[in-house]
Amino acid sequence: MKKIYTILFWFYGIYFRCGGIQMDYLKITEEFSIKYPDYKNDVSNFNEYLEKQWKNSLSDANLRFLLQGLDVEFLLNSLIYNVEERKIYKRKNAAKKYATVIGVFFNYIRKNTDIDNPALFGEISYNRLRENTYMQRMMAYISECDKLQGTMELEGIGRSEAEQILQWADEQLEDEKKWYSDIETKEIDETAFRKAMAALGMKMILIYGFTYRELRKMKMDQYDSIRNTIIVNGFELRLPINMGIQMRRMKDFLDENKIQNKQRFIFVNAQGQEWGEITSSSGISDWLASIIESTSVTSIVKYGISQLLKAGLNDSIIKQITGASDTLIKGCIIHKDEDIERIINNKLVNTELYYRF
Repeated sequence: MKKIYTILFWFYGIYFRCGGIQMDYLKITEEFSIKYPDYKNDVSNFNEYLEKQWKNSLSDANLRFLLQGLDVEFLLNSLIYNVEERKIYKRKNAAKKYATVIGVFFNYIRKNTDIDNPALFGEISYNRLRENTYMQRMMAYISECDKLQGTMELEGIGRSEAEQILQWADEQLEDEKKWYSDIETKEIDETAFRKAMAALGMKMILIYGFTYRELRKMKMDQYDSIRNTIIVNGFELRLPINMGIQMRRMKDFLDENKIQNKQRFIFVNAQGQEWGEITSSSGISDWLASIIESTSVTSIVKYGISQLLKAGLNDSIIKQITGASDTLIKGCIIHKDEDIERIINNKLVNTELYYRF
């Protein structure tokens, strides 16, 4: 395989010296890291492998054609290298995150450059259950590797992804006029309305950690537009100001257009039918895929729960509020960062006798 790449380098080196287009890989990497700061280290680890295989490749014009010749085997070997030689990844979850990040990275390259590698891009895009796809092969290695500890659990999204979701959600909820296909006849645009409902649901999940099951059974009677609160499982939860405005906007729209059913569920489609038991009925998975290239509702539930843990709520209270299982809550790992250290120190100073020590 390496011999083939060497021949490609030689051949296309002539092409570049004759005026071909040069791809600025370092710039693409930098742009990706700015958009997804939580993914920066994983991409750096991939680039370490790239440099090892092809000396000075990151600044070489020929890298463009290396990328066009890459296959799943090369990406899998980059994971093996970082696990077995560099020993960067020691747990299955960390290795799984690497596999996910590199997939997202190459999707970013596909969308933002003219790199043409349909075979690789196709394997990355296919459902992971399809045999010999990118994720299927990566996951097979991770699950069988005895050098990796722990079990594979779905991780929550990071802050940068949460901010992207919030930005998208606010765009869908900022103006109810967008929910009409014809403002004069009040004809509802079902796609725009479905997006808005999904956006409201995503925001609820991100701030409170509600499971989809808990979200879909919420009723308008639980919402108090005057107090700007919603009662869930006996807890009266205050909505953030902007979200309160969006919630009132949605309620007014539902009332004005008589989009309701007898049970008065909050989360409904344009015909007033409540969301189904499968998350895909809400559209959340579809929109997540377009925003952060993931269809996992559980990943944003975990983000919401991790924020409640950071705020100091205990597992028992979180379970009652969110409807999450003990296993799901325990799987919401809080990564050590400056926010965690600040929270810990703020709580320590409020303990008894702190200032006597």
